[in-house]
Amino acid sequence: MFSDNDQISIRQVFRLFVFDFVGGSTLVLPARLAALTGVDGLLCIALGGGIASLYLFYIGKVIKGMDTDFLTFMQYSLPRWLTKSILFLLTLHCILVAGYGAYIFADVMKIGLVAGEHYSLILALILLVAAYAVYGGVESRARVYEVLFWILFVPLFLMLLLALRDVGLSNLTPVFTSSLSAVGKGSLLVLFCLMPLFLVLFFPAYVGKEKRKKMVASVFAALWFALGVMAILYVILVGKFGTASLASMEYPAITLMSSIELRGSFLKRFDAFMIGMWFFTLFALVNVFLFYGKLFLQKLFGCRARGTRGAGFVAVLLLVYAAAMLFRLEGSKAFFTNYMRWFAMPFMVILPAAVPAWGKPAGSTKGR
Repeated sequence: MFSDNDQISIRQVFRLFVFDFVGGSTLVLPARLAALTGVDGLLCIALGGGIASLYLFYIGKVIKGMDTDFLTFMQYSLPRWLTKSILFLLTLHCILVAGYGAYIFADVMKIGLVAGEHYSLILALILLVAAYAVYGGVESRARVYEVLFWILFVPLFLMLLLALRDVGLSNLTPVFTSSLSAVGKGSLLVLFCLMPLFLVLFFPAYVGKEKRKKMVASVFAALWFALGVMAILYVILVGKFGTASLASMEYPAITLMSSIELRGSFLKRFDAFMIGMWFFTLFALVNVFLFYGKLFLQKLFGCRARGTRGAGFVAVLLLVYAAAMLFRLEGSKAFFTNYMRWFAMPFMVILPAAVPAWGKPAGSTKGR
């Protein structure tokens, strides 16, 4: 039987983070890496993964030095004004990332499934379903992703195996021709897509103190599983389409799935099922940032009454909706990249070390 104690297993942590890492990265990264670095996009994936691994090691060391989860530690250890300021920035970050994920989700759904519907209606329905899932809590979402994991990833690997038939080896050369600057920018793009890693700080609340070391190891495994998927997909996309064509595509992974020929009437539209895989992974990304956006906003305003918490969540949903609509505007994607580079990344690097340094000793969580 399932328990209902708001706790999740280490295996579920792995699967939650795989979904968070794979969705947006496999859709938006290939075209951008091809435009920046061509075949050397593989090098960017490896370097970005290496930096992300170092960041996860750093997060693990921070967690190890605390006797509680990061959010609780912050609330009891920092001055109230500083806690409120950090919670505001965390809420803003979650709204922007959830909005970006929702924008991609709605766009992919409109292109691949319901081309005749209004984008705003698709987006509203996605957020309503995500809101329902958020109220189910972390444990309910973890159960769903645990069941879906093999259902989605086994067919994905089978489709990628079939796609290998069309890979042209001549498209995979020459290598190491990109400038260091281009490779650095590409590695940063990979790192941006892996920054749900920041949420590891808040997961000890759902796995228990005795499992923290295993939790970090599980996220590390999820990270390199996702990087493996990215690398395999990138090789296939470059080999099949070439870097010039790949760079001009909006969602090349969707195009790849639609181009794989399958025999038999039952399998004719199996590609449509595979496109659904990205729906689930993008939904997971939107869902997790909605969840934490709601949580941070409630902590920011000290919401305790059910009606007050509900009003706060409605406000988060409306802001995510507005952010997703704004991402349709020209130049908005460049804004998001600059936001991640110049604000979000420094914030996510500095905060984990700064909070213990500013606050009381790790063992002190009584009062302020």
